[in-house]
Order: sequence, then structure tokens, then C-alpha cells
Amino acid sequence: MLDIWPPKGILGALGEWNFMPHKVFIASLAFALFTAGETFASTGHLYDPLPPETFDLKWIWDPALLLFVAMGILYVRGLRAFRGNIPVKPWQIGFFFLGLVIVISALLPPIDPLSDQLFFVHMIQHLMITNIGVPLMMLGVPFFICVRGISPGVRRRVYFPIVRSRPLRLIFKIMSLPLVSLFLFQAAYWFWHVPYYYNLALLNDAWHLLEHATFAWASILLWRNIIDPHPMKSPLKMPVRMLYVMGLMASNVILSAFLSFSDDVWYAYVGRPLPDWWKPWNHLDDQRLGGLLMWVPGEFIDFFVVSLIFIVWSSRERRKDELARKIHLTPPDDVRINVIPADA
Repeated sequence: MLDIWPPKGILGALGEWNFMPHKVFIASLAFALFTAGETFASTGHLYDPLPPETFDLKWIWDPALLLFVAMGILYVRGLRAFRGNIPVKPWQIGFFFLGLVIVISALLPPIDPLSDQLFFVHMIQHLMITNIGVPLMMLGVPFFICVRGISPGVRRRVYFPIVRSRPLRLIFKIMSLPLVSLFLFQAAYWFWHVPYYYNLALLNDAWHLLEHATFAWASILLWRNIIDPHPMKSPLKMPVRMLYVMGLMASNVILSAFLSFSDDVWYAYVGRPLPDWWKPWNHLDDQRLGGLLMWVPGEFIDFFVVSLIFIVWSSRERRKDELARKIHLTPPDDVRINVIPADA
């Protein structure tokens, strides 16, 4: 059954969409506008009574934090397993650990506790995880290295059966398609900013941890199509990757503008104790600052990524042109003429 499902026509159609730049951009923008309407439609019911059990569960340790710490340990073990023949460059290793430190810092005090009190700190936390930390870690080729850090027995009994599972490989293949991963990231981005669901995550640790998990996973799927973390290869050409990121920028601008210019507090921070240093301002100021942070630094990060993609693209094209000129100017061996000196 798995040999014929899903029909090749479905994956083929999705694959064709992946290489249509204008459709990638339009799909992202259309989804953003639709979910923006849903967000506004829900603002009239910001403080609908939440279920009583919402406030029951409190976790001390964030599983996402433990996951990233485990990734760091496996990465170190993996580097040691190569016994000096490390297949990545020093700058890649440095970027991985820089990204790891940024992500872990976002999930520890003082940022994590403050994110429960101030909206703008929560937005800083999300930027640190999805826009900075995860992409930097992806530059360090984490999957390839971390797998080598798993003990041989665990790899044989646990890891290999998982990666050889055809249903799981099929699911991962579909979720990794550029258009699908873009949709999943946008869905997570907008879903968790709908006031009702944002408040669930704010008031209940189980929902908060689910929010962190969905953002982290959606970010990994998204950035693996922008960055090529060996052995994965993005099917998108460099110009399409630029439009891919521009689609994210368009979506981010829409939500940031709504938050920055709203006259109402969307989220359930009202009544929560504010830090002493924030007391000169109110919750609406907090929300507007959060929107501005998403707008200006968030757009700057994405614009920086677009610029880097353009630089890499232009550099590769220049090398191709130089190689093509060398090949064109060098005649084949079978047509070369050996000039014999006249005095020979």
C-alpha cells in the first residue's frame, strides 16, 4: 500500500508549487491575510472563560530546554566520534554552539519568567528561538553530527528502525516540502497569536510547552529549506529562497502592524504583577512594544537572511561563469596543436 500512497500526482503537484516563486509568495501572503481576519474576529472574545483545569498544571522543567541540552551533549559526543576527521568547518561548529546558547538562554531565567509578565519579552523569546537560535544551529549540521553522538547500541535498536520506517519517512518527506513547511510555520505563527490560544499558552504550562514545541519543530522544517544542513538538501534554487523568506516578512509585517496600532490589549496580561522597572508603562505599551520588536528587529533579521542568500547566490554564479570561461578557452586534448620550434 505504501508503494502507491500517496499518489505521485499529489506529491508532484506540491513539488511543482515548490518551484513557482510567485505562488510561494502569494500563498504565504494569502494565508497571512486569512489568519489575520480570524485573529481580529476572535478579539471580541478575548476573555471568554477558560476551562478551570487551565490553571492546574505547572511544570518546573521545560522539555524543550532538556531537548536542546541533549542536542548539545550529542553534538559534542558526535564531534569526538569522528576522531579528528571532523566533516564540518570550525565556523559551523561555532555557529551551532552560539545558536544553542541563544535558544537555551531564551528558555531560562530571566527571559522565560519575564515572558509570563510582559508580552514584549515573550516576543523576544520567540525571536531568539525561531529567527536566530534555530537557524544558527542548522548551519552547524546538527543532525549529521548528533547521530554520530548516539551510542551504537541505541542507534541500532532505536534510531535505525525509526529512520527506516516508511510511514515516518513519508510523513517527514511531505512535511519537509517547501510549501508545506512554509504553511506549517505560518500556521503555528498565527495560531499562537490568536488571543484565545495565546492566553491558553500564557496561563497553562502544558499549552506553553506545546507552543514551544510547535515553534521549534516548524522552525526546523522551515530553515532546512533555506539552509542546506548536510545530508539534507533544499530543493529550492537561491532566487526562490529569497522569495521564500520575503513571504515570511510579509506575514510578519501584517501581524506586527495589528499589534503595534491596536487600541485594545489582546492578551491576558491585565491583572498580572508587572516588574518594578516597567510600572511607569501599561499593558498596552507592552503590547505595542512587542509588535514593534516583531516588526523592526524581526524584519531586519529576515532582510539580513535575504541579503546573505543573494551574496551566496551571486558568488556561486560568478564561480560558474569563471569555470565556464576556463573550459571554453581550453581546447580538448585531441585538438591541441603542438607547435614545433623552427630550429628543431
